[in-house]
Amino acid sequence: MRKISPDGVWQDFESQLDEQSDHYNASWETFEDAIHRKIATENYALAIGVMFEGFVNDLIFAYANRDCSRVMRHLEDSLKESFRGNSKVEKAYNKFGEFKARDHLTKDELKDILDSEGRNTSFPTFAAIEDRASQWLADEHRNKFSNLNAQRKAIIDAVIAVRNNLAHRSKSSLDRLNDALQAGPLHGTGLQRNVNRIQQAGHYLKSRPNNGAETRADILGERLKDAAHQLVL
Repeated sequence: MRKISPDGVWQDFESQLDEQSDHYNASWETFEDAIHRKIATENYALAIGVMFEGFVNDLIFAYANRDCSRVMRHLEDSLKESFRGNSKVEKAYNKFGEFKARDHLTKDELKDILDSEGRNTSFPTFAAIEDRASQWLADEHRNKFSNLNAQRKAIIDAVIAVRNNLAHRSKSSLDRLNDALQAGPLHGTGLQRNVNRIQQAGHYLKSRPNNGAETRADILGERLKDAAHQLVL
């Protein structure tokens, strides 16, 4: 059975990002008033955050499909852990039981293990993405996540925080947004906020740092594309 291509997952995501960027910039040129540009910015930032969530889920699935050895080990460890505290069952398994690991799982089998309810996992931070990669992926693929540099991790944290704030509009999500955009690794990107607290994501992201040609939302999208690409190189 043909395996899922991580490169194909990336190419689909890249195309989606480009389409959203083109639409955002066309909207920006169409609307000249601040309120409509703010709405266009919010829609763009929310869209790329949602698409990134799907990309990460699909990429982890594609890597696990390439090499399911870590999935097998996790399942075996989970099975043995379920016996802990029941000495009779544990002794019986150790004497008579056998975990029959397989070199390959079908897409349907893997989907049932990683996403039995057919829902994408929402990750609150990049650290949570790393944890999931560590849980399911062989070292070769897990290292693509753990070896991402601090600035790219901070970009992804910013994208997630922006997405959650625009989706929920809660105080806690705004607090998280301010924390994410204060991160030291964002220095020099044009995205790092100053001492002033951000009150509305849309207003902040539609602004142009240092009177440049790009909005902060443009920068966020470009930096996200770069960070995502690193996960498949």
